[in-house]
Amino acid sequence: MSGLDVRCEHTRGAMLIRVVGEVDATNSAGLASAIEDARRPGVPVVLDLAGMTFLDSSGLKVLLSAHLFGEHDGGQVHLVAVQPVPIRVLRITGVLDRLNVHDTLEGAWAAVSPNVHRP
Repeated sequence: MSGLDVRCEHTRGAMLIRVVGEVDATNSAGLASAIEDARRPGVPVVLDLAGMTFLDSSGLKVLLSAHLFGEHDGGQVHLVAVQPVPIRVLRITGVLDRLNVHDTLEGAWAAVSPNVHRP
């Protein structure tokens, strides 16, 4: 993926996906693939966007699709530390209130922990 780094790890009963760089039409398919590969039914996904500096409509589609699939399969998606430019895109498109957005990872973990099934 050009200009984009995506790292995934399973931690605290959730998939943590760290996104660094710009998400646009040239690399949004790679982000979508990374999210799809990391997803498991019923397992929450936490997208750490502290390093994501840009988001265009193709990236917005990826985030919305992930959110909708999460609602369907029980693995809710949580966005963390969304930076000023991407948060503006979410706000002006009217989708910000539909998404689970947290200022910090701690906030996301607190929201996720009641939904995590432990053996």
